[in-house]
Amino acid sequence: MPQCFDVLIIGYGPAGATMANLLGQRGYSVAVVESATAIYDKPRAITADQEAMRVFQHCGLAQEMEQGTCPHPGTDFVGMQGQVIKRFYPQPPPQLLAWEPTWMFVQPELEVKLRKGVERFPKVQVFLGHELLQLQQNENEVCADIRRLSDGEQIRLRSRYTIACDGARSSVRRQMNGEIEDLAFDEWWIVVDAWLRADADLPERCVQYCRPSRPGTYIVGPNSLRRWEIKMLPGELPEQFDNEAAIRKVLAEFTNPEALDLCRTAIYRFHALVAKQWRFGRVFLMGDSAHQMPPFLGQGLCAAIRDTINLAWKLDAVERLGASPKLLDTYAEERTPHVRTVVSHAKSFGLIIGELDEAAARIRDQRMEEELLSGQAESVRQKFIPGLTTGLIAMDTQQCPAPGAGVLFVQPWVKTAVNLAFQRLDDLASPGFLLVSNDVSALDGMSASTASFWQRIAGQRVWIGTVPPSPSVAPDVLAVQERDGVFSTWLQSLGAKVAVIRPDRYVYGVAQSAEELPHLLLALESALFGAHPSATAAGQASAREPATLAN
Repeated sequence: MPQCFDVLIIGYGPAGATMANLLGQRGYSVAVVESATAIYDKPRAITADQEAMRVFQHCGLAQEMEQGTCPHPGTDFVGMQGQVIKRFYPQPPPQLLAWEPTWMFVQPELEVKLRKGVERFPKVQVFLGHELLQLQQNENEVCADIRRLSDGEQIRLRSRYTIACDGARSSVRRQMNGEIEDLAFDEWWIVVDAWLRADADLPERCVQYCRPSRPGTYIVGPNSLRRWEIKMLPGELPEQFDNEAAIRKVLAEFTNPEALDLCRTAIYRFHALVAKQWRFGRVFLMGDSAHQMPPFLGQGLCAAIRDTINLAWKLDAVERLGASPKLLDTYAEERTPHVRTVVSHAKSFGLIIGELDEAAARIRDQRMEEELLSGQAESVRQKFIPGLTTGLIAMDTQQCPAPGAGVLFVQPWVKTAVNLAFQRLDDLASPGFLLVSNDVSALDGMSASTASFWQRIAGQRVWIGTVPPSPSVAPDVLAVQERDGVFSTWLQSLGAKVAVIRPDRYVYGVAQSAEELPHLLLALESALFGAHPSATAAGQASAREPATLAN
């Protein structure tokens, strides 16, 4: 007899575990299938950003995640003569999302915390030591045959949706005949993780050694963890570096290897790849199964975490709120161009670092040094992460993103009238749609029909002021006072009175006046439910239990 679930997740790395947390938190029954029986105990991903931490906050795990991490110290690009030619630093204060803009971590520790988070949800079942054999789907469900590796026993699982988080060599993507777009970056690099055991006179910041004789990267991890990524030169083969003596010899070009206790060495092909199709009926690709990028922007894991929150709230909107299944198409519509832009930036940094021609490197050094000294060079990491350009966002008459639409909503530190301690906004606000303003009258600018729609989607109105809230604020409005003026500055920069925020904290759109708000909400209603929601649907409860095949 098949076991039945709402969602089947193939792969239990950071993407799969985060998705299991997000869905388990929303009350869905989830099966997770993973061939390994334990977490891989060596560091791999090492850098993440404020947006990823905000998703972990959404999962209720951010406090645990923050333990054992350290702020990113910034990166200096060093030219042929040892001079700094580019600076690449985290965003300076104030912290717009209330977390460190960029932070360093140890991946096995992060995965342990994610899996402990999953244990909170009795409706999430994890099948470790099982491999996927095959998938079949129809209009209503996906059937998966899996095999327990210890004894070969086969099990059939049924689910409404299946999500492939099974990595770069995704078996799901292969079964779906998914094609990959090659963005023309393919290089071999040696990656060395080590624990610092003695004084090695290392830089305080991360360093990109942009020298043709041997390009390399030095990364400062938490505590004593250090990483070097070293480019293989023409004529060198991966098998030349399959022993510790060879690794220590090449490492000596950057530091004193005797001060290090090597933890992990690996030979990687740094790729720039994006799947051409992310959805196959009820099957979705996520994380490395959908995209791979060079590590020079530190966005590989961050991209996967963005995938999870984007798809999780949309599945919930379809299953719980009755939104149109077409909403699920916006997952790929939004994530594909976003990932392509991030991959493009990572590739461009890789080309800067990895230049092997000395004459071209001299010209590069001179140009970049001039740009740095003149202030032309962008040095803030977060400026290279785009907003949304398509999908479920407000569009102007030219079908371009309307002003303010698609940007990431800030997270101010706030307090209520009854709680004097400041908290991050997301810890107080609803996890669903938000209507936010610092003007009480703007929050009241709903017509009867849009008010009904807002109730249907369980939206919340939020007033954020720089002074304590007035008693005149309606009791169903979350009224808070912000500490640093982050929200008021942000709203003013958009020339807006009120903003509509999606569950993943991207901005659907903004209104310059209370009179514009009903039009914005009608457009959102149309996008979620279709041009003419039926009276029956409009009268449904704002939240219903997720449909489960086992029911």
